[in-house]
Amino acid sequence: MHKKLSRRIVAMLSVFAMLFVFVLQASALDDKYRFEDLQMSVRAPKDYYVITRESESSDPTFTVLKLGYDETMIAFQNSDIYLRAYDPEQIYWISVIVTTTDESKSINNYSDISASARKDILDNLKNDPSVESAVEVKHNDNIFFETDGKVSEGSRTLYIEQSNTIINGMQINLVLQKYDEAVLPEESKALTNMANSLEFDKINRTTGPIFEWWRLLLWVGILVGLAVTLSMLYKQRNEQYRRKLQERRQQHALAMAEKAGEELPEGEKVTFDEALGYENEEQFTDRAETDLDSYDISVREKNPQRGVAYFEDNGESIDDGTDYFDTYFKEPVETRSGLSRFFGMVGTHIKIALKHVGYFFKNLWRKIFKKKK
Repeated sequence: MHKKLSRRIVAMLSVFAMLFVFVLQASALDDKYRFEDLQMSVRAPKDYYVITRESESSDPTFTVLKLGYDETMIAFQNSDIYLRAYDPEQIYWISVIVTTTDESKSINNYSDISASARKDILDNLKNDPSVESAVEVKHNDNIFFETDGKVSEGSRTLYIEQSNTIINGMQINLVLQKYDEAVLPEESKALTNMANSLEFDKINRTTGPIFEWWRLLLWVGILVGLAVTLSMLYKQRNEQYRRKLQERRQQHALAMAEKAGEELPEGEKVTFDEALGYENEEQFTDRAETDLDSYDISVREKNPQRGVAYFEDNGESIDDGTDYFDTYFKEPVETRSGLSRFFGMVGTHIKIALKHVGYFFKNLWRKIFKKKK
């Protein structure tokens, strides 16, 4: 028992040690660069040659890359470049470009705008002759548009991959550039990792200039659909219950009538109508039609597909103890097509659902008004 426990402990410690080493290795892969004025930071691979706006003139990176300090800083300012990272072989480089415009401020975040607006942006990117492909992706729940293409510069071809987003009103563009050779998957992965590493002190989420009414309408539609479904299920169940109850009542009434007839001596048995006090069925019908005006009649059940409607009286004007037989009767009605019945049923349930939705918002409004008071 102790040996098994010891083995488990050793195994767990080994797993934790491996995870710890992995985390240390992963953290050692990238260096973090922060820009206070943007309240933003980005990571670049540790073995890359990196220049930022805060780089000092004594930084040996300028010597390695054979770049003049003053010229580089001026280019950074003019092109809104905050960071540029060169791979160890100096085959390609990745620039972090940040600009703020009235348009980027109005958008605020790509994640805030509607799907249709993002589709328009994507379509415009695809229409650019220098762009070969464009897709919408997500990095840390932020929307990015990634493109790749190429342009000719004299006798040379410049391959370009970009990962673009708008966050907190800032247009952020990460651009990978490489001459004469197409960008390799592992090189493209470096761009993706940098886009994924973007961090902000705070991301200001808003609904933008549009309050998406379609969301409210969608929820109202869902509530109405749910109410219609529940109402239909309840009505169906209630009709089944009433039908079964009616059948039991009819069976019971017939059984009682047959029993009453069998108790009479042979030759003196009376019919069902006679047992109720009528000479025949015609007399029963005549009396029902004569007394109809004095009854409190209400529709109990409709069955248009069978061409009949059932009615029931509350029994207030019946004094002969035969309420069930006197007051439950049927009359022919005009039959309706299946389509007409369907739309009639849907219309009825929608009315019921809207009524209940109205009660919901009415009660909600009362609660809000009471709280304000």
